[in-house]
Amino acid sequence: MDRTGHALPHLLVPEDEIVIAAPSAGTSGRQTFQAFSAADRDINREITTRLQWCCGFRPHDRLYAMVTPFTVFTHFLRDAAANVGMKWIMTDDHSMANIGRYIDVSLMLKPTVMHVGIATLRAMMEVVTEEKGLDRFGAFRIAVASGAEIGAEARQEFRDRIGVEVYELAGQGSDFNLLCTECDQHDGLHWHGEDHQLVEIVDPDTGLPVPDGEIGEMVLTDFYRQSTPHIRWRTEDLFYAHPEPCGCGRTVKRFTCLGRVSNRVTVAGRAIYPYEIERCLSRSAEGRNREFSMVRQGDDQAKLVLRLVKPVKGDAAALGKAIAAHVEREMGVPVEVEFAEKLAMVGYKTLRVVDADA
Repeated sequence: MDRTGHALPHLLVPEDEIVIAAPSAGTSGRQTFQAFSAADRDINREITTRLQWCCGFRPHDRLYAMVTPFTVFTHFLRDAAANVGMKWIMTDDHSMANIGRYIDVSLMLKPTVMHVGIATLRAMMEVVTEEKGLDRFGAFRIAVASGAEIGAEARQEFRDRIGVEVYELAGQGSDFNLLCTECDQHDGLHWHGEDHQLVEIVDPDTGLPVPDGEIGEMVLTDFYRQSTPHIRWRTEDLFYAHPEPCGCGRTVKRFTCLGRVSNRVTVAGRAIYPYEIERCLSRSAEGRNREFSMVRQGDDQAKLVLRLVKPVKGDAAALGKAIAAHVEREMGVPVEVEFAEKLAMVGYKTLRVVDADA
């Protein structure tokens, strides 16, 4: 883009064949742009329909899609929901500043399924249960959550506190709408466009494929896109493939997402990734479903510093000590917990790694 001065230097069809074009959310550092012909759009609608059906969306449902409104993904979510057979389709953004509105809409119009960022969903659960004192979140039964990984215990807490089953979504939604989601087994994410895309897991340093079950960077190639195809697109995300069949009966490949390759902090010679902290916090009653950032203090720091949102009520110091002690036991490194009024975000995603002066 810099070299050509054009948002779509990889456009391979005449511009008058484009029916949808939009930027990405830019959560990885800068925006990219994508375009779709009518044929491209139709295939993406089908892939997104498979995604929603896999997560339990059905014709009787009402969808509340809280997603980045200017991205192409918003269009495909609406189209797919109509393809599933849903009549009520509501869209909104997913901003921490608008939690009250999302809750009001949910309680008054009673949508049953949602697309939402995990940080937004966590904030909504706190308001619904702590401030409003409700043990159910309107009529919601399913949330497809993007933006970060969640632990098994965190998923159970959503069930217990607000009666919502959470399905993870990962992939390249803003860049070019290649996505994978969990099924009801919650054992890896199914790649719903396998008949249209090549998915590789490679060593991020050498670019060579890694065996199934080993961690590597996901690299994507799409075979269907006429307008702006991608050949061996490096996602910068860590995944590993599941070699065994899924209990749901689907035969497409499935993967587990572990987050960004660059999102790591080195403590006492050990590289620690956000997914490890998420799973660790999920196993703690005090830390479960709390958004966090790891604070990078240097190339190899003496202790792990976790930044959390200051609790509205209760003893913050005692909470911090309890969480730090739990993480120390599980991770085997010194831990310090600090609190802030809010955490740094890019769009709807909490920045999992921040610099010390951020």
